[in-house]
Amino acid sequence: MSRGKLEVHIVEGRAIKDMDAIGRGDPYVEIWLDNETKKHKTDVRGGTATPVWDKFFHYFVNGHKIVNIRVLDEDIGVSEEIGVCKIPLDEVYKNKYVDQWVRLPDAKSNAISNGEVRVILEFWPTN
Repeated sequence: MSRGKLEVHIVEGRAIKDMDAIGRGDPYVEIWLDNETKKHKTDVRGGTATPVWDKFFHYFVNGHKIVNIRVLDEDIGVSEEIGVCKIPLDEVYKNKYVDQWVRLPDAKSNAISNGEVRVILEFWPTN
């Protein structure tokens, strides 16, 4: 079982789908491990399909298997979901460092991408 400190760096996005009928999208990222009620989020980046968040999150992991990422478009009232992905942690535990772009599949059709997010994951095991 993998135990230690996990750093998740939400770097940037590209080709993030604009969910607004008027104006441009205002994307932000939510991230969590197992418990969706314990989410963290980036700042909103207004009016862009290529946001740069450059935000770090730190977790103490104890056998966690995935990182959940959800990209939303901030709106007055309720934010709209752009896409959700899950990143398995097996490779991160093995290599201690992973830098990757993850696709945001469309909720209605997995064949369509609503953009991508660059995520850097780094792991420091504890004994």
